[in-house]
Amino acid sequence: MKKQQIYGLLALVLITAAAAAAAGRPQAPDQCPAPSGEEAAYVELLSATPLAELEGETLSPNGRFQVRTLGASDIYVSGVRVPERLQIVDTRTGEVKWEDQGYVWQSVLWSPVNDFVALAYGGRTWQAVTVISTAYWTSWDFTLPDGSPIPAFLPEDWGRWRYSSLMDYTLEVTVGRGGDAGEQHTYRCSVFADAQTGELSGSTLEQTTERLPGDYDFDHDGEAEIVELVTVLTPETPYFPAWYELRVTRPDGTALWTQDAALAHVGWASIFACRENGEDYLLCYDPVMYQGCATYSYRLFSLDTAGQEVLLRENSVDFDINFGSEFHEGFDPSTIAAFLEEVHGYLDNSTLLLTTEGGAFRTGGSGGEFRENTDFWGDDCLYDENQSLEENLRNYETWSKEIRGIA
Repeated sequence: MKKQQIYGLLALVLITAAAAAAAGRPQAPDQCPAPSGEEAAYVELLSATPLAELEGETLSPNGRFQVRTLGASDIYVSGVRVPERLQIVDTRTGEVKWEDQGYVWQSVLWSPVNDFVALAYGGRTWQAVTVISTAYWTSWDFTLPDGSPIPAFLPEDWGRWRYSSLMDYTLEVTVGRGGDAGEQHTYRCSVFADAQTGELSGSTLEQTTERLPGDYDFDHDGEAEIVELVTVLTPETPYFPAWYELRVTRPDGTALWTQDAALAHVGWASIFACRENGEDYLLCYDPVMYQGCATYSYRLFSLDTAGQEVLLRENSVDFDINFGSEFHEGFDPSTIAAFLEEVHGYLDNSTLLLTTEGGAFRTGGSGGEFRENTDFWGDDCLYDENQSLEENLRNYETWSKEIRGIA
């Protein structure tokens, strides 16, 4: 049953009860009928009943818009009086930009850049979430990934806008109150406005969040941050990871830094917690190779109080292994060896937080075990432990040219 029908039915029951008590009584000319005992009692009940509150962030971050309730209806539900209207107004002009009926419960959450506002609302037995665009004043109604409505109640902290390096800000909605009240599930909502029509559309994916072990102070403020691994799931059964996200947050949940990683080649990423000079740093290492052309690079950095990267060191090396090809650009064993020895020194002092290198997800363990970047050698070209890395690279170059018949 739609929410409008639910409220209509409640009002109809109350009105019918009052009308039934007054039915059949003669009325004096030019005189309003005196209220019945039931009517008077209900009026007294309404006057003593608190109005359902508007919870959350009523004012947009830039102060331009305000969400408010207006008036008080004659509907009493679950110990509160339902507001007549729910509105979003322009604080400069007073113009009503969006309007709906009031509800038994309503809560507001603004996006950090003021472009969207999420409204959670409901009655005694149901709850829902709607996202509204402040550019077009169109809306999108949240559903589960399979298209069904919210099956349980929302917790008090039901939503959060988070920054994602893949798609700017996304809305996280938590369904269920946990414990005996029902298992909690968290969903990531991506909302888009059509630039031509202004129509709002969205998609929903479930996600799980795991706190990774270890105490790391990446912003060097003397207080350890929380490192979380988020797995975003596709709606297929069994659920398959769409992508991963590594989050560094303060103990109060404030986001500091985030990095996405996927299993598809273009989304491969490897992030480590590195200990250098007695302090914690993040190490991002990307040994990228496409069709024999490689760019290996790393960034070693801390974070400032705003979560911006403070670079300590970075380096990269370019080469290709297309020996004999007219497009071959170069393979310098000494330069490659110097780069690998440098980055391996950092890896030896690191813990793996997240990698999808090679299309395989891993987390945990020593960074010193991360050697996917040295897969030049195999059964046909063995790595000689008695020789240096540079010498082994020269051996690989010689072997590669020999099998291609290159002098």
